[in-house]
Amino acid sequence: MQKSMTALAAVMMIAACDGNPFLTPTTTTTTPPIPPTPTNVGNVTLPGGPGSTDSPTASGDITRYETNGNTQSVTYDSGTDKIMINNLPFDGTGVFDRDNVLPTLVAGPNGFTIYENNNITERRAYKTIYGASASGNSSVAITRTGDYQGFGFGGFVYERNGGVTLPSTGQATYTGNYAGVRVFTGTGGLQYTTANATLIVDFEDFDATDAVEGTLTNRQYFDQAGNPLGILPTLIFSTGSITDAGEIGGTVSSQVLSGGVLTAFESGEYYAVLSGPGANEMVGVIIVTGDDPNDILDAGPNTTVQETGGFILTSP
Repeated sequence: MQKSMTALAAVMMIAACDGNPFLTPTTTTTTPPIPPTPTNVGNVTLPGGPGSTDSPTASGDITRYETNGNTQSVTYDSGTDKIMINNLPFDGTGVFDRDNVLPTLVAGPNGFTIYENNNITERRAYKTIYGASASGNSSVAITRTGDYQGFGFGGFVYERNGGVTLPSTGQATYTGNYAGVRVFTGTGGLQYTTANATLIVDFEDFDATDAVEGTLTNRQYFDQAGNPLGILPTLIFSTGSITDAGEIGGTVSSQVLSGGVLTAFESGEYYAVLSGPGANEMVGVIIVTGDDPNDILDAGPNTTVQETGGFILTSP
């Protein structure tokens, strides 16, 4: 009997220490999700985006936001005329009211309004330019702050609600409003910009890439009260491309006259998406930077300027 009890005790000790020693150990392996492949269009990589934007199609919604920005979700409440933004550092509650100094930057259909974060303590002063098309198919929001000795935090979001039917022949000219925000390195502060945007799309040859060109003309910049400060050079949209889903990408640049010589000033990228049954609407974003070593545009010595703006265009 003593021998049997000793054997039983040994078995109980093994079970208590290691679980059931007679079960075969199993391992669980988890395959990490495969990240979406970046969409390259017109020699640029389109910004990030959730959901259907990972595999965009002509029949679905598309949302894209600044890949390295802090603004990935912007919600507009038309009933209260407020904007809610997530993920911005030091923005208070994330609720933005209509700006009490300059509530409207571009008036009229497909215009642009300005919002500011309404927390009054321990905050950075963020400004958001928001535009939505009259059809409801397109919207864009740009958020920046001038409270840093650099470009600071912010971001952009542009959206297509619904799909698009792309023509297979012909060309179309898209015109409309542009509004943007300028921030700086080496100095704080924030300025607004407006312009007239024109883009031409060749639907017959969009699968051969060279299909989109345009300009941003009559560029003006203003202080935060809306007082005009001067004229900016025309931005040229280099020949870009369009995808089967109706997304557009390409590069932009501008030059200024300095000492009688044209000098490169700004360079950057543009992104856009078409919408509607006749592809008659376009929403997009431009982001450019420019060095102003000679203080050509009164931005301050050795200052780098970043401009981020949105446009909503239509074609007859």
